[in-house]
Amino acid sequence: MPLYVRTLLSTASPQEIEAAAGEHRRQLRELRAQGKLRAAGEFHDGDGFLEIFEAADLHEADAIARASPLVAEGLVAWMLREWVETDLG
Repeated sequence: MPLYVRTLLSTASPQEIEAAAGEHRRQLRELRAQGKLRAAGEFHDGDGFLEIFEAADLHEADAIARASPLVAEGLVAWMLREWVETDLG
């Protein structure tokens, strides 16, 4: 299954981000429970997030990306890219 990277960069106040972050984390837990989430984290300086997840195609990946309240509420600038893991074998 293809992998996608969602990058979220905060454009709202820290208080607005924190208010929506709980529901954002709930979405990540749901993706993990479905076996789709590969990695998720917050940038060290707290200005955004990055997640790697599986989706059947770009259409599904876009729906997943837009489902975060951070995206839906316009609190972040975001980018979605298909990602191919490098084989270091």
